[in-house]
Amino acid sequence: MTDTALPPAHKPRPNPKPPTPAASIVIAVLPPVILGLALLGLYAWTRAGLPDHRRFLMPSGTGLWEMAFSKPEIWAELGQRALVTISIAAAGMACSIPIGILLGVFMFRMRLLERAIFPYLVALQSIPILAIIPLIQSALGFGFLPKMLIVAMFTFFSIPTTLLLGLKSLDRGLIDLFRLSNASWWVTLWKAGFPSAAPALFAGLRISAGLAIIGAIVSELFFLAGPGGLGQMLINSKIDFKYEEMYAALIVSSLLSISVYLFFQFLGNRLFADWHGRV
Repeated sequence: MTDTALPPAHKPRPNPKPPTPAASIVIAVLPPVILGLALLGLYAWTRAGLPDHRRFLMPSGTGLWEMAFSKPEIWAELGQRALVTISIAAAGMACSIPIGILLGVFMFRMRLLERAIFPYLVALQSIPILAIIPLIQSALGFGFLPKMLIVAMFTFFSIPTTLLLGLKSLDRGLIDLFRLSNASWWVTLWKAGFPSAAPALFAGLRISAGLAIIGAIVSELFFLAGPGGLGQMLINSKIDFKYEEMYAALIVSSLLSISVYLFFQFLGNRLFADWHGRV
C-alpha cells in the first residue's frame, strides 16, 4: 500500500497592518492634490496657447488674486450671494427629499404603484429642464418659488430610485425574522428597511446635493428678479467683462457643491455607521 502524497503545508499569512494616521492622511490627500496640480497645469498650458488679446478670458492666478480674492468687497459679495444660492438649494431639497423618500417607500410597498410611476420618473429625468423653464416662467413668474421648483426637479429623481433599489436589496431572511416576531410592516421598514437601504439612499442624496447647487445657479441665470445669488454674479461679471470675478464665483460655487456633498456623506456615516461602516 503506497503512501498518498500529502499536500504541502501552508504557512499562515498575517493580515496586513493598518496604515498609520500619517499614512492615512497622505493616502487621502495626495491623489486629489496630484490631480489638482495636473488640472492647473492643463489650465496654464491652455491659457498660454491663447493669443495675447484673448488671455483675459482665462485669468492668471495673479490676476485672480489681485482683481478678486484680495478685495474685501468681493469677499462680502461672494458671501452674500452664496447665502442666496444656498437658500434656494436648501428650499428645493427640503421639497424633493421628503417627497422622494415617501414615493420610494410607497413604490416599494405597492408594486402596481411602482409600475405606474416609474416611467414618469424616467420621463421627468429625460426632459431637458432648460426647455420647460419658459413654461415655469409663464405659470409661476420670476420669484423664489420657480427657482425652488427647478432645484427640486434637478434633485428629485435620484432619491426615490436609489431608496427603492436599497429596499429591494433587503435580505429576505431578515424580513422573515421580523415576520416571525409578529412585527408590522412599518416596524420592519423602520428597523430593517431604512438601515439596510442607507448606502443606496445616501448615494442618491449625495448626487442630489451636488445637483442642488447647480440647479440653483441655473435657475438664477433665467430668473433674474429678486435677490441675486452666485448665478447672477456669474452672468453679470461675464457681461461686464470682469472675468476674475466670474472665476471667483465659479470657484465658490464648486466649493459649495463639494461641501454639501461631504455634509451628506458625514450625515450618512453618523447615522448608519453601526450597520454599514462608512457609507
